[in-house]
Amino acid sequence: MRWYAPALPLLACGVAALACALPSGEVGSIQTSVAATLTSVVAAVPTDTATPEPTPTPAPLPPRLWKSYSGGGDTGWWLENGTAIEVTLPVEPGQYYDYNSVNGKILYASHFATAGAGPSNLAASDLWMVDYPSGTPTALIPTDTVVEALWSPDGLGFVYIGATPATYELRFRSLAGEDRLLAVNVSPTWSVSPTGAAAAFTRETGYELPGAPGLFVVSTAGGPETMISSADRHGAGSIDDRPIWTVDGSFLAMPNYGFAPPTLVIAAADGSLDANLSYAPDVTDDPTVGSAPTAVLWHPDGQHLVAITNYSESMGGPSPVFLFELGADRHTVVSATPLGLGIGLVDWNVPGHSFFILDENANVALVNVP
Repeated sequence: MRWYAPALPLLACGVAALACALPSGEVGSIQTSVAATLTSVVAAVPTDTATPEPTPTPAPLPPRLWKSYSGGGDTGWWLENGTAIEVTLPVEPGQYYDYNSVNGKILYASHFATAGAGPSNLAASDLWMVDYPSGTPTALIPTDTVVEALWSPDGLGFVYIGATPATYELRFRSLAGEDRLLAVNVSPTWSVSPTGAAAAFTRETGYELPGAPGLFVVSTAGGPETMISSADRHGAGSIDDRPIWTVDGSFLAMPNYGFAPPTLVIAAADGSLDANLSYAPDVTDDPTVGSAPTAVLWHPDGQHLVAITNYSESMGGPSPVFLFELGADRHTVVSATPLGLGIGLVDWNVPGHSFFILDENANVALVNVP
């Protein structure tokens, strides 16, 4: 598409009038001069607009298997490209722990824990691994000493909490057999960072364990731990509660029901921020917003949270889900966009654009972010 300068027609009219007023011998030279000027002006005007670079299409997360940590039975949900399909597992786990998209394997307990272990008598069982959708189960830790386990993102190993008579240990074990101690006197509220380079865990009063309560980070390669929050959960909250990492591993969010009112802890992985989620005055005008989230997903930009709040119109009913925008301080909600209702958050589909939610009928559904 060509673009014409609006001044050119006026310039041409002026030239024609001047030519009529001059002696005939001078007209040709002026016309030649003006023609040259017009040629240079037109040459300086761009004749085509640049083609903009196409906006990259955000990619969904890899296909993966999800099952509620507290759910029973032999079914789970296969999540792929915005769809959630209920599928049958190759085994009926006594306790489902985790699935890894890289190695295609499930971590699970072969039986439900019927007895406790360790100083607080926490439920513990064995640890097994099996390929999905089919495969031969393999025992990883055959003794009833495992409280929980999660894969490292690369699929080459896993982190687990093991019970001993004196303590609860956070450990890393590779599939090649290496097993190393990361921390002791830990509570079962923990998670692995998106890169697998670190793990976050709590110490809490109420578990008969020594050590100051708080949220800690430790390298999965081993080394000293760092306290990043002094929050004490007092052994309260849901079995599904975990510290949730930002994509870059720089911040964590953790539900805390250890005191009234409940809140959401926001902490920097380097220890530079330890705060409770707060709300700008105009945001708390809506009581459904100001209720502390029971679960969150960090937006890839680190400045937004998808949050399901601790508010319901009926016992056990669905709760409001919001997109929270955080202020520059990273812990004050400055705006809240309603996204619907649900009873639990599952995971992102396309991070920042759509996510899966557990609806009031216990089905996994897709929600788009505006």
